[in-house]
Amino acid sequence: MFSFMPFFTVLHAAIAVASKRDLTMPGFFMELCNRLGRMGRRLEKLIQQWRAGTLPTPQTRESQAGKNPDRVRKPKLTFPKRYGWLAARVPDIHQRIGSLELLLGQEECARFLADVPQARKIVGVLERMLIVPIGKTAAKMKRAIIWPPPAWVEAVKQAHMTVGPAGRLKWI
Repeated sequence: MFSFMPFFTVLHAAIAVASKRDLTMPGFFMELCNRLGRMGRRLEKLIQQWRAGTLPTPQTRESQAGKNPDRVRKPKLTFPKRYGWLAARVPDIHQRIGSLELLLGQEECARFLADVPQARKIVGVLERMLIVPIGKTAAKMKRAIIWPPPAWVEAVKQAHMTVGPAGRLKWI
């Protein structure tokens, strides 16, 4: 019997640690935790339905595009698309990626993913976030460069100095 919840619990813990280290993007980490929580709950529900033999049949819906032009939507946060972007942003998760690969390699999990296309899609997104396939380049994390640093600006003020046009310090 396999379950994705232990992996998602560890992933949430690693994201919590990363969010405390990088305080510049609290909304990003909160939205990321929400998205991963939805993915985990959906996978567990699909596992239960698959084991019980009560999987819903996939339904198609008519597109709602252009039907209500006055609708105001909240701006949606987008996540990166490159391979391994989450592993680059949350370095503590590198220790646990192997457990995800072992879980996906189990026979029962492989049968589940073969039988349930909705779960295959969710796991594909999770794999893209964390695993870099052979031959692909890993995502690199870019940090915002803030210059001058706030502590440096404060030190210059305390010393009663200013920064000249050439970047040199001058006495006031």
